[in-house]
Amino acid sequence: MQPIDRDVVLRLVRTKGPVIPNELKRDLKQGDTVLLGAMLSELASKGLVRISKVKIGGSPFYYDPQQPATLEKAADHLNEKDQRTWRLLKERKVLRDDEHDALTRVSLRNIPDYAAQLEVNAGSEKLIFWKYYLVTDEEAERLIKAKLDVSQSVPSAEKPVGQPVESPAPRTIRQEKEPAPEKPVTPSSSSRADAAPKPEQPTREGEPAAKPRKPRQRKEAQPESQTTIPATAGIEDEFYDEVKRFFDKNGIAVKEQRLVKRKNELDFVILLPTPVGQAEYFCKARSKKRSNDGDLASAKLQGMNKHLPVVYLTNGDLTRKAELMLSSELKGVVVKRI
Repeated sequence: MQPIDRDVVLRLVRTKGPVIPNELKRDLKQGDTVLLGAMLSELASKGLVRISKVKIGGSPFYYDPQQPATLEKAADHLNEKDQRTWRLLKERKVLRDDEHDALTRVSLRNIPDYAAQLEVNAGSEKLIFWKYYLVTDEEAERLIKAKLDVSQSVPSAEKPVGQPVESPAPRTIRQEKEPAPEKPVTPSSSSRADAAPKPEQPTREGEPAAKPRKPRQRKEAQPESQTTIPATAGIEDEFYDEVKRFFDKNGIAVKEQRLVKRKNELDFVILLPTPVGQAEYFCKARSKKRSNDGDLASAKLQGMNKHLPVVYLTNGDLTRKAELMLSSELKGVVVKRI
């Protein structure tokens, strides 16, 4: 099977989106839906595509985050009630939650791709509004003010345009703007950053650099995943020790190794002993109670990119669907339980 070109997949999503893996398979005339789904999920993790909550069967739509309006095409696949709610919100642009019946309120929460939830403080009262996902914050502000019939300004939502709220947790819109906590501190700020020495107050050498260095260095030292370790070195990790014991017991040599997620996931390039010499494999090791078809597909995709056959190691079981797919779409993936 030829490796699938990611650029071609990305181009199809951008020109035809929103799409599902089965549509891409027909257009590409190669691959299978499981591998294409794994590739699309990988692109989504990098922010190159976005995954919808709307689905056909169990498959979500994938679309270009730079073209959110294209997601409207997927609204045809909402159920009848949610489609009526979607049309109502699209027409009115902003809806006040307590003005609608219970079914409509539930439906608004069922379509997070299209409905962004906002919480407005109107005096001592807290009100929930919904804006259509393509409506700008400025337009939503104007419409909410008109509905409330107030003269005070209503600051815009925290959520950027085109990014619907992903959970039922409301966003707060306050009547008076508060300083954003994440805004960089300027020299004129009255925060602790002012503790930096001023020209007329000389300090000892080394003191000015000590304060800004602390928070930044700690943040950069955080990542512990996606770490490549020399094959001859060990990894201080319980799951790695478990995998290494399995390798040693079966005479498997490690050529490359990478810590993906501590106590959970490791990648290897291994050398398996055969009657005619050592065979090179890509090995994905996962500590998981039940690995699904997506886990196996992701491993197979990584192996294809390295042009290597795949061994999937786990200390758990496989889902029924994953077991069935080992004889079809995931044929060639060797699964071993530690």
